[in-house]
Amino acid sequence: MTLTDSKPSTLVPNGTEDYPFLIELTAKRWKGFILLAFLLGFVGMFLFFWQVWTIVYRPLMEGGFVLGSTPLSSFPEVFTSLAGVLGCLLFIAAVVIGFYARVMAWWRHG
Repeated sequence: MTLTDSKPSTLVPNGTEDYPFLIELTAKRWKGFILLAFLLGFVGMFLFFWQVWTIVYRPLMEGGFVLGSTPLSSFPEVFTSLAGVLGCLLFIAAVVIGFYARVMAWWRHG
């Protein structure tokens, strides 16, 4: 073999084909969990902030910003309403699932 001969990079010294193994698959196996985490997080934040709007801000707008009224005193009710609790739980689940997917994508390299 001369110096000008080119040798394919997939050939091993005995001449058999050895296909390269790609380690990084850019977390393609975990894209479903990442998408699920994104959707759960979006729905959770939507439900929570919808409750903030319904319980806190809408009474401020409808009341015409009357100085004597304090709708902010009903802010803890956001965390105890059904949609507020569900929104918080969905957001927490999204964080956990997203963290799991990213760690597993890193740990298994794809």
